[in-house]
Amino acid sequence: MNTTPPSPAAPAAGDRPTVTSYAPRLLLRHLAEDPERAAWTVDGTVVFVDISGFTKLSERLAKHGKEGAEQVTEAIETCFTDLLAVAYANGGGLIKFGGDALLLLFQGESHEAMACRSAVWMRRALREVGRIDLPGARVQLRMSVGAHTGTFHLFLVGTSHRELIATGPAWTRTVEMEHAADAGEILISPELASRLPARCLGETKAPGVLLRREPPGTVPPGDAPLPQVPAEQIAACLSVAVRDHVTAGGGAPEHRLVTVAFVHFEGTDEAIARRGADVVAADLHELVCDAQESVEARGVCFLATDVDADGGKLILTAGAPSVSGNDEERMLLAVRAIADGERAIPVRIGVHRGGVFAGDIGPWYRRTYTVMGDAVNLAARLMAAAPPGEIYATAEVLEHSQTRTRTTELEPFRVKGKAAPVRAWSVGEAIRAGTRVTTVLPLIGRGDEMRALDDAIDAARSGRGARVEIVGEAGIGKTRLLEEAASRAGDLLRWHTVCEAYTASTPYAVWRELLREALGIGWEDPPRQAGERLRQVVAERAPPLLAWLPLLAVPLDAEVDTTPEVDALDEAFRAPKLHEVVSDLIDVLMDRPALVAIEDAHYLDEASADMLGAVTSADIDRAWVVITTRRSEPSSEATAGGTPAGEASSSPFTIAIRLEPGPLEPDDAVSLAEIASDDAPLPPHVIHMVALRSGGNPQFLLDLLHSAAELGVDDLPDTVEAAAMAQIDRLSPADRTLVRRAAVLGLTFHPRMLDWVLEDAAARPADDTWRRLGSLFQDDGDGQIRFRRALMRDAAYEGLPFRLRRALHARVADELELAAGDAADEQAASLALHCALAGDHDRTWRYARIAGDRARERAAPADAVAHYRRALVAARGCGDVGDMLVSEVTEALGEALIRTGELEAADQALRAAARLRTDDAVSVARLMLRQAYVAERVGRFDRMLRLTRKALRTLEDRDGWAPMRLRAAAKVSEAYARQFQGRPGDSLRLTRPAIEAAKTSADRKALADGLMLHDAALLDLGRVDEAVHSREALEIYEALGDLHGAASASNTLGMVAYFQG
Repeated sequence: MNTTPPSPAAPAAGDRPTVTSYAPRLLLRHLAEDPERAAWTVDGTVVFVDISGFTKLSERLAKHGKEGAEQVTEAIETCFTDLLAVAYANGGGLIKFGGDALLLLFQGESHEAMACRSAVWMRRALREVGRIDLPGARVQLRMSVGAHTGTFHLFLVGTSHRELIATGPAWTRTVEMEHAADAGEILISPELASRLPARCLGETKAPGVLLRREPPGTVPPGDAPLPQVPAEQIAACLSVAVRDHVTAGGGAPEHRLVTVAFVHFEGTDEAIARRGADVVAADLHELVCDAQESVEARGVCFLATDVDADGGKLILTAGAPSVSGNDEERMLLAVRAIADGERAIPVRIGVHRGGVFAGDIGPWYRRTYTVMGDAVNLAARLMAAAPPGEIYATAEVLEHSQTRTRTTELEPFRVKGKAAPVRAWSVGEAIRAGTRVTTVLPLIGRGDEMRALDDAIDAARSGRGARVEIVGEAGIGKTRLLEEAASRAGDLLRWHTVCEAYTASTPYAVWRELLREALGIGWEDPPRQAGERLRQVVAERAPPLLAWLPLLAVPLDAEVDTTPEVDALDEAFRAPKLHEVVSDLIDVLMDRPALVAIEDAHYLDEASADMLGAVTSADIDRAWVVITTRRSEPSSEATAGGTPAGEASSSPFTIAIRLEPGPLEPDDAVSLAEIASDDAPLPPHVIHMVALRSGGNPQFLLDLLHSAAELGVDDLPDTVEAAAMAQIDRLSPADRTLVRRAAVLGLTFHPRMLDWVLEDAAARPADDTWRRLGSLFQDDGDGQIRFRRALMRDAAYEGLPFRLRRALHARVADELELAAGDAADEQAASLALHCALAGDHDRTWRYARIAGDRARERAAPADAVAHYRRALVAARGCGDVGDMLVSEVTEALGEALIRTGELEAADQALRAAARLRTDDAVSVARLMLRQAYVAERVGRFDRMLRLTRKALRTLEDRDGWAPMRLRAAAKVSEAYARQFQGRPGDSLRLTRPAIEAAKTSADRKALADGLMLHDAALLDLGRVDEAVHSREALEIYEALGDLHGAASASNTLGMVAYFQG
C-alpha cells in the first residue's frame, strides 16, 4: 500500500491553461450530459479544506503593503498547487476556491476512501509546503478539514452567465464538520465514518468523528478523460467580466485597488426540503439574475460564488479584472439594487475597499481568477456581521463614492484578523448629492476656453441663445470652467444641476431638479403637493398651459388631475407635445437672460437628453446659454491634447460650441502647483516633480500635492491610480503587458530596450503599435519613446508584481552594464535605480554614490538627494562597508538637502553622520557647525548658539590647520547667533576675536563673514561711522564667487550709506 503523498504533476508538453481549466470536472460532465437542467444531485464525498495561518501571515506582512499581499498570495498558490496535486491524484476535483479554502468532490468507486486518503495526505504534504519563511514572517500553516458523504445538490442558474452554486443540506453538513475541526484535525461526519474501517477512526468530536489515519487502498490508475464540451459553452459559465479576461488570454497577476462585496443568501436547506430543488433553482436563478443585471449595468464584476451553511455567498468586485472609474459608487449602487429586490431568498451584504493582489492562480489543469488580500477578508467579515436585508460598508467605500447614501454608524465591533474594532456603517438608499465642496484656485491656462464662454454669455445678454458642451477626462477642469463662467455671468438667472449615477436610469431626473427649483418646489415634496404648486404658477403666469398640466407634471414627478386635451392626445404625439409645453414653460419662468448649467451629462438619462435636445434646438430663440459638462468617451486610440475651442460637437443634442480642454502646459501646471501649495509650501523640486507627474491634469495635480505633503512624492493617490488604471484596463492583454513592462524602463526609453523586459514569445511593437497606443506614448525624438504622462507610467508600474519587477530591473541593469562596458560609470544614475529596484545592494551602493556625486557637481541637489538616499538604503544590505564611508555619504546627503531646502531632513542627516564619527573630533565639530547653519536657516538661534559652543569645546586642545579654521568659523557663528538674538553688543564683542582667528587661519570666507557682521552690530548700536568693514567683505566675497555673501555685504553697505545720509 502506497502511503506517500504523490508529488505535484508537471504539465506535459503543450499543456496550457484553457477555458476548460476554469471549470470543475462535475460541471463539464453536467454540460455534456444534461446542460439545460438547472438543478441536479451528485453522490460522492466532499472534503472542505481550510488553511489556518494565512490570517496571521497576512497580519505580519501587512506592514509591507502591496508586497506583503503579494507574498501571501504566492504562498497560497504554492501551497494549494501542491495540495491540489494530491487531491487530483486521488481522483478528486476542485469545485470552489475560497481564498484560503478548497472545496473538493470525490466520486466513483471507493470515493469515501479516496477522499479520506487525500485529506490525510494533504495534511502530511502541508507539513512541508506549509513552512513559510519570509522576511518578517515565519509561519507554519495548518489545515482543518471537514468531510461528508451523501447526495449533494447543485444548481446552474443565471442569464448572462450560468453560475454553478453548491448549496443544500449535504453541503451544510460538510461546512459544519469543517467549522468544528481545529487546526490539524480532519473531522468526518458520522455518515462518512460508518463507511470506513474502525481502525481509521479516532475520538468522537461533536458533530462528527476525527479521522486518525488514511484508509487502505491504492491511488487510482489515472484521470478519466474529460468530456468534450464546446469552449463557448464552458465560457458561458464564467461571468461576463471573468469570461472577457480569460478569453482574451488572461494576464499576469497584478496589484489593484478594488472594492469588494460579499452577498450572503440563506434558507436554502429548508426550502429544498419543503418546496423542492426545482423551486429553489428558480429562486436562485432570480437572485443571480438580479445580481447580474445590477452589476453589469454598473460595470461591476460578478466574480464567483462560494459555499456556506444553509446558503452561500456571491462575491462581487469593482476594480478587477478592470477599472471602470468611480468603482466605490458603482458597487454601492449595485448592492443597493440587489438588496432592494423582492425575492424568496434573503440576503445580507458587506462591502470594503482596499489593495488586493488579483490574477489567475492554480495549476495549469485547474485555474481560477480571484482577488486576495485584507480588503477581501474584511468585506467577508462585514457580510457575516450584517443582519438580513442590510448592507454594511466601511468609511473607505463611503468616502470615495460620489453618490451619497443614507447611513447609520454602527458601534465598533471586533472581527477575526483585526486587532482593533472595525468601524462600519449600515447603508441605506441613495440620496441627492449635496453641494460640491471645491478648492477654488485661479484659472490658469484656459484663455481660449474662457473667450469662447464669454462670447456665449454675451450672446445670451443680447437676446440670442448659445449652447456649449465642455468635454474632457476626469479632473481636467470642466467644473472649474463652469464655475468661472458662472462668476462672469452674475447678472444672468442661473439654473444648475448635477447628473448622478444613481439617477441615470430615472426618467427626467435632470428636469425634475431644474423645474422644481424654478417653480419653488422642494426636491422631496410629495407629488400631490408639487402638482398644486405647478397648477398655481401656471394659472398665474401661463393660463394657456393649464390644458397640458398633466404633461408638465411628468418631468416634475408631480401629480395632477388629467385633462380632456391630454386624454385625447395620441400616444405618438405625447413626447413632441411634452417637449413643446415644457419649452413654453421655460419661456415663462425665464424672465431675463439665463445660464443653465448641467454637470456630468454623461449620467444624463435618455428622457432628459431627449428633452434637452428639443428645448435647445436651433429653431428656438431664447436668451440663454446652456452649458453641459461630460466626461469624454474612452478610446484606446485617442490622441493627446484637446480640441480647439469652438469645434463642432457630436453630442446627442444640438451643440453650437464644443470645448475640449487639454492638459495644462508645463509652466501653467507649475504655477498652479505653487499657488495651491502656498499655505504649506513645498520645495521647488517637489513642485516640479508633481507638475510633471500630473500630466497637466489640474485635479490630479492637486491630489498629488496633497499626497506629497502627507505621504511623500513617491506615493500615488488612490484617485489618480484609479483613473490611470481605467485607461490601462481598456487595452488588450498584450498591449497592457507591453505598457506595464515598458514602465520598468522609465519615463523615456528606446524601443529596442523592450527586448530586455518582454518575454521571448511576446510580439514586438511595430509602428502601428505606437499609433494604437498614442494616448499613452509619444515620439520623443532620436528614436526615443516617452510616456505622455508620468502618472500613467507610475500606475502601470504599480500594478506589476514585486517579484517580476525585481527580475525585470535586474535584467535591465545587466543589459545596461553590458552595453556600457568600461564606461558603465557614465550610466551610474540609471544603473543605481535599476540595481536598487532589483534588490542588488552591492551594485546599488557603488553606482548610487557615483550618481550622487555627479548630481552634486552639476548643481542638481534633488537628484543627489535621491541617489544618496538610495546608496544608504543599499548599505544596510551590503557587507561591512565601513562607518566612515557611510558617514561621508550621509553628510553629502545632508548638504544636498540643505540645497533643496529640506532643512529638517538635512539636520537629521548631519546628526547621523556625526554619530558615525565619534572618534574624529574635527569632523564632528565641522558637522556641528553645519547643523548650526541649518538652525540659523530655520530661525532656531538658541540651538545655533548651543551647537556652535559645543563645536568650540570639541576643538579644544586640537592643533593643526583644520581645527584652527573651524575655530574661526565657529567664533563667527557664535557672533551671528548673538546678533540674531538681538544682542548686538555681545555680537560686536565676539566678532573681534573671530576676525583675528579668521586672519590667522587664512579662512577668507570666515573673515568676510566676520567683517560684515562687525558692521551689522555697529549699525544696530548706532555707531554708523565705525561701520567701515563691509567694503573689504564685499571684495572677498566677489573674489570667492560667493554671490549670497556679496549680496549681503552690498545690503550692509547700502544701510551704512542710508544712515550716513
